[in-house]
Amino acid sequence: MPAMDCKMFANGLQMAAVTMACICHVHVAQAQAQAPTMTASGPAGTNYTDPLSAPLQSPPGMCTAAKSTPATVTLQANSSTVHWGYYYAGATPNLVINSGDTVNVEMCTQHGGDDYDKIVKGDPGIESIYNWTSSGPTVGWRGATGKGDGVHVLTGPIYVCGAEPGDVIQVDILDLEPRPNPGNDNRTYGSNAAASWGYHFRAGFLDGMKREIVTIYELIQAANGKSYVAVPDYQFKYGSFGLPQAPASYIGPVSNCTDFAGPLPELAQNLVYNFNNSGQTFRSMIQVPCMADNTQQWEGLYYPGVITQHPTGTEDYSIRGKFKVPINFHVGSMGLAQATNVTIDSVVPMMGGGNVDDRRMGIGATMYYPVAVEGGLISMGDAHTAQGDSEFDGTAIETNINGRFKITVHKKASLEPMLQNLDFPLLENANEYVVHGYTLKDYLTLPDPSQIYKMSSLDMAFTTAYNSTRDFAMRTFNLTEDQAITAVTTVMDFGVTQVVDGNWGVHVVIPKWAFTNLNDTTTPYAPVTISGTSTLLNATMPIIQTATAG
Repeated sequence: MPAMDCKMFANGLQMAAVTMACICHVHVAQAQAQAPTMTASGPAGTNYTDPLSAPLQSPPGMCTAAKSTPATVTLQANSSTVHWGYYYAGATPNLVINSGDTVNVEMCTQHGGDDYDKIVKGDPGIESIYNWTSSGPTVGWRGATGKGDGVHVLTGPIYVCGAEPGDVIQVDILDLEPRPNPGNDNRTYGSNAAASWGYHFRAGFLDGMKREIVTIYELIQAANGKSYVAVPDYQFKYGSFGLPQAPASYIGPVSNCTDFAGPLPELAQNLVYNFNNSGQTFRSMIQVPCMADNTQQWEGLYYPGVITQHPTGTEDYSIRGKFKVPINFHVGSMGLAQATNVTIDSVVPMMGGGNVDDRRMGIGATMYYPVAVEGGLISMGDAHTAQGDSEFDGTAIETNINGRFKITVHKKASLEPMLQNLDFPLLENANEYVVHGYTLKDYLTLPDPSQIYKMSSLDMAFTTAYNSTRDFAMRTFNLTEDQAITAVTTVMDFGVTQVVDGNWGVHVVIPKWAFTNLNDTTTPYAPVTISGTSTLLNATMPIIQTATAG
């Protein structure tokens, strides 16, 4: 069959990607339509008919040799290019690239409904993602099983030609910029939800009254057009959380009813992968019934993408002028599909990345991910304006952000020592390596992976992080185990990445300075970047320069 220009499938249209450096002969969905079917079991109340006896393989001839000049392409965020709340090895790629290509990726926050007018309204692509009529939401399958068990809007997946299991995909984060909303004077807002999965719910409230509070932030632009500071605009109570709270008349936002059942939207015809939620049971087994008027009322943050109707009567503007937040744009969730036959909850970080929620995944950082399925199938989203280590209250300042990424494949046969046997997402910037460990390195090996939420443990995460760091140091710096132990203790910093994503995270920061120019014993250690932003220390950036380096 004659070769034809590779296509991007966006907005339901085949748009010739004239700058793409690969040739498609057969769209991946055509191969999916020929895949065998099998039945698999899922969580209670969920019916699966799984089309896959093994993760999908791409059809022969999908990619050709890369052109001499790597391509630069764009993957827009709209209802046709995102998947909501899951990673999936059976997903049809929305973009096909070659190793070395640069991709502009638009990322949509899952918290746009917290203030629809400020964050969503007027931006056609984002509006299409949040569209939800009486007949159902445009993006209807939200979460691993369609019940909100997974919350992030992820753009992708991107198929990387030549990537095979055992290889490593490198993602250089070249740029991250706030997405101005043309419907709101090109201003950018974000949302921080102090949610029930935040650690503060474990620590308790001074008045004993549990509550979920949302804070809306505005990003302030400097004269040069750059954003360096976010300021709180107002707060509101998300819902009554099932408790008698003032104002007693406000229970929570109202939506049209969620889908009771439906097929996974990314699969080709002739393949059936259905969910059934006739009990209208959502996160933490909370029931939110569909009323006679085809609406649901949400007392808490149980399902992503619900739009709050303002005013709620709980808005509080007293937070204005109380503090300012140094901006640290980073990608909360970026990762590869895993070798499983079912959808994977986007909340829980995994060996192939996903919801790592490390504030260091900013401009200038490079991520390395072990490849589990052909093409890698990388997706990204959950972009943040700012977040401290731990992501303590459950979320960051969740924001629509556009990013630019260079994606490169490293083949298994020629991996350098630091990438050999990689089984965690590795971060590198100009002055550091960062190793990521979790409660369980590979929670997907559990008989019921959802049980990871009941196993959250910093003790276990410290052990996993230490083991991975020791092994990394031994192979990268040619150390013995005993040498690695003392180096870990005297040179490296352990930190808590997040305590909110089920598979709690601990990271280890390794300064390159300690292992380079060993004959230079007079030059002190001085990081060349600010941890978390990879911003040069000598850059003229108000506020951000007050952040702690290292």
